Amino acid sequence: MALCVGESMKLILNNSEGIEFSCKEDLAKAIPVGIHGKPLNYGQGEGQVEIDDTVWGFYVNSEGSYYMAFEEGVVEWTKIVNLVHAITGALTQQFGKKITVSAEGPFTNDPNA
Repeated sequence: MALCVGESMKLILNNSEGIEFSCKEDLAKAIPVGIHGKPLNYGQGEGQVEIDDTVWGFYVNSEGSYYMAFEEGVVEWTKIVNLVHAITGALTQQFGKKITVSAEGPFTNDPNA
């Protein structure tokens, strides 16, 4: 069974205050060692990165913390979990703070809910 996750789920990068993406080269820091990838787009501290035939967006939320979104690709659940661990491991290594992840659904902060 494959999982296709839409852009509705955010993966909040806890402890991401030290992360700063100021160019496409900085986005490349999210690509884990040994996994093929490349930065695709960058603008205003945010952007998209291709990692192992998937596309991930990195964005800043209203609290100033980064989150990532799985934007393109279809992968097995175990592969997506392994990719998330590899990406957060790369960010931890590059920026020096232990990054953990919390998932947030699309209507979590909806005042009309």
